[in-house]
Amino acid sequence: MTLNYIIVEVDEAYVNEVNGIVVNSTIESVAHINRVAKVIDAPEFTILKKGDEVIMHHNILRLRNGIRGKRVRSNYHLEDNKYFVPLTEVFMYKRGDSNWNAIRPFVFVKPIPKEDKKIGGVIVSANESNSHKGMKKLRGIIKYPNDELLNKGVNAGDEIVFSEWSEYEFNINGEILYKMSTKDILAVI
Repeated sequence: MTLNYIIVEVDEAYVNEVNGIVVNSTIESVAHINRVAKVIDAPEFTILKKGDEVIMHHNILRLRNGIRGKRVRSNYHLEDNKYFVPLTEVFMYKRGDSNWNAIRPFVFVKPIPKEDKKIGGVIVSANESNSHKGMKKLRGIIKYPNDELLNKGVNAGDEIVFSEWSEYEFNINGEILYKMSTKDILAVI
């Protein structure tokens, strides 16, 4: 029985191959570290239960270079493919076939693509304009609100403005979403 942390299990810490192509050959890159795990034990006081899937911080599973450059497992590693996770590093959970649920203070936002512009008869691609990867700056759609936002009347599907430098990119079910905190949601449009 765990008292203060959840215990999770993962199949693989890194997703190094996609369709047979090596996409990650270094431990320094966080892009392909697995962030999804299955809860095998949780404290009674938390909403999380055994069997839930969780989305957590990438450093939980991240390999690192120890003394003399030798690769070692993360400080959160317990044994085999089991890790302990501080509750502050768990961002969402899913129980069974339900949807993901954001855990306060975290919220997930879908970026809004910029539209191509026509300037003097020339179409300027949004991806080539001075924007953040072709996305509208500081705008998004709430995809997974937390309970605090829901209590304030902010729901999934609402278009919002968020604070600068607040977004951290995640791939959730093949969709790029930004993780941020409730305090970073500035207004509903």
